[in-house]
Amino acid sequence: MNTELSYEERAAQVKLTKREQKIVDFIKQNGDSFLNETITEFSEKAGVSDATMVRFCKHLGYKGYQDFKVNCARQMLPKETQISPGLDQGDDSSVICSKVFNSEMSVLSRTLLEIDIKVLEQIADKLKNAGRIALFGTGGSLNVAKDALHKFMKIGLMVYVYEDIDLQHMAASLLRDGDVAVVISHSGSNVSSLRCLELAKEGGAFTVALTGLGKNPISRAADLTVHIASEKTIYQSESVSTRIAQLAVLDALVGIAAFEDYDNSYEAAMATRRATSHRKF
Repeated sequence: MNTELSYEERAAQVKLTKREQKIVDFIKQNGDSFLNETITEFSEKAGVSDATMVRFCKHLGYKGYQDFKVNCARQMLPKETQISPGLDQGDDSSVICSKVFNSEMSVLSRTLLEIDIKVLEQIADKLKNAGRIALFGTGGSLNVAKDALHKFMKIGLMVYVYEDIDLQHMAASLLRDGDVAVVISHSGSNVSSLRCLELAKEGGAFTVALTGLGKNPISRAADLTVHIASEKTIYQSESVSTRIAQLAVLDALVGIAAFEDYDNSYEAAMATRRATSHRKF
């Protein structure tokens, strides 16, 4: 199917089911408002299931809901708003820096307002007492998981992160009661990350999600969820500010977990520092 066609043109070329036509009609009535919604939020408003929405997207030749949104954004939104809605083509370097920094500080502030401290304490306690901790994510979320691995290990927690998707699924399937799985996905609808969470739950592990605001499949499936804010853009999962907020939440969890047993955390920090000191001048 021609990738340059709009969703309406694609829909006109295939035979839609009644539910799929319902989705098309809903978008026509509501315009581009769905571009900032998760698949679960959109499905609820349109009166269909998440599975129906996914089938609809694939029926039109898209890889999934996110691919559908990105392509719709190209058709519906002005070009200059698609990298960052706060930036204008006439902005000079100083203005761009100011806007970017202010946007990222705003995301951090809004994430902090959303955080339930008791939930963070519960998660930190689970992490501190876990037999094994596995962090899962893809793309930018995988980089966040790698950063967290480094910091958790410094306070004596054995954390595992795998880049290969098959290895992630294998590791998740081996988690058991007393273990913790942390799934990082801003969209909350990443199929591979959701599968990791499901496999970990099946084995009896405690599951934690770091995901965007609003309803989504991963937050619904996790035992505990920490919601991360973002700037309003169709490419939220690619946002630097989103990753900064994710890192800040994980840094907070490291701090809370460390102070639950400060002496042992301090000894671990000193041991890991000594282990790597020969590589520094």
